[in-house]
Amino acid sequence: MNAMNLYKAGLSNYILNTPNKNVMVAIDHFEQAAMQGYADAYYFLGRFYGLGDGISLDLEKAMELYQKGASLGSAKCGYAVGLMFHSGSGRERDEDLARSYFKKNYEVLLSEANHQDPVSIHILGTYYYYGFNVQRYVFKAIEWFLKSAKLGYSDSQYMLGMIYETIGHDEKQAETAEYYYELAAKQEHPYALYALGVNALERKIWPKAIFYLEKAAKQNYALAAYTLAFYYHEKEEKHPLKAFEWFMVAAKQHHTESEYYVGLYYQLGKGVQKDLDQAVFWYEKAALKKDKNALYHLAMILIKHEDRDMNTVSKLLEQAASLDHPHAQYNLAVMYQKGDGVKENAKKALFWYEKAAQANLAIAQYNLGMLYFEGAVVEKDEEKARELWQKAADQGLEVAVKLMYSINNYEKLQKSTWQS
Repeated sequence: MNAMNLYKAGLSNYILNTPNKNVMVAIDHFEQAAMQGYADAYYFLGRFYGLGDGISLDLEKAMELYQKGASLGSAKCGYAVGLMFHSGSGRERDEDLARSYFKKNYEVLLSEANHQDPVSIHILGTYYYYGFNVQRYVFKAIEWFLKSAKLGYSDSQYMLGMIYETIGHDEKQAETAEYYYELAAKQEHPYALYALGVNALERKIWPKAIFYLEKAAKQNYALAAYTLAFYYHEKEEKHPLKAFEWFMVAAKQHHTESEYYVGLYYQLGKGVQKDLDQAVFWYEKAALKKDKNALYHLAMILIKHEDRDMNTVSKLLEQAASLDHPHAQYNLAVMYQKGDGVKENAKKALFWYEKAAQANLAIAQYNLGMLYFEGAVVEKDEEKARELWQKAADQGLEVAVKLMYSINNYEKLQKSTWQS
């Protein structure tokens, strides 16, 4: 099979009029085409690495392949290099360099598009949709995407679904979006499958949602795996193993929230045997990416260790608190109030209690009320204290409920005594 036919075979197994998608077969065809010097094959080989589609995510390898294809004359690869500089994927973002690549390759892509190359037609659509080297004009983008979609290019079909869903103001446009999503989904386009799954979730059509999300997740689409896991987490509590398994699928693809949930399931022994070492392992992965829940839970595990490092605990809580985690704010306030692991600092304690109280955390409202009642750290204000205690009591905090009961009874008694 010659290089061009190998390239076409790769397309038909992956993204163009694809009856039965097979990423590994597509990769093999594109690799053989590339070995025979077919420059555009490098565009898809780079894409596989750039998206982690069928291959482990490797942005450096993606750039290497794009640059190789560009050096052989592929305008598609030149465009992809520009796209990586535009998005900052695996390298420092450089808009000037990105623009130079978009400009340099535009005329060749336009010529290819005018000769009915579906990939280049799609890329021209992205030029107008995002404003690469041209004035952004969504309706012009739609024209290009329509041309490519009619040729069977599933990326364009997905983009049309996304555009019509975004700009849709009536039922007809919603139906048009659904139509294009379904066209792409028939070719197992993961983003289209995910969109259909989310739409079914919003309509509470659970079997349909699971069907589409599973098909997307099985293509290693992390967001689909996470969404599916979260469905089981919230809606199917009797099946924690299913939630855990899908969280793990997404976590292995470095999806931050999923890393946190895998840690949580290990910590609680939910759907999997309890394992604090594994919980710490996964929490640390998410914490390094500033996930506030992972930062907080990691701190709460470490604080219980016999040889606890309070300096590390306080730093973790500081990070989570600064990201508006109310429980981290409350615990940090307690530490500053008591001087536990940090230097005692009444003003910082007040600051973090106020933050947590504003987030409607009952115990923080109760403690802050005490500070206002005592008047040592902040100007005494019994009305403010009572208001905070009542908010905590309204949420069922037992100590606040009892306190407000005592206060109200005392006032009734005083009133009764005065009247007598």
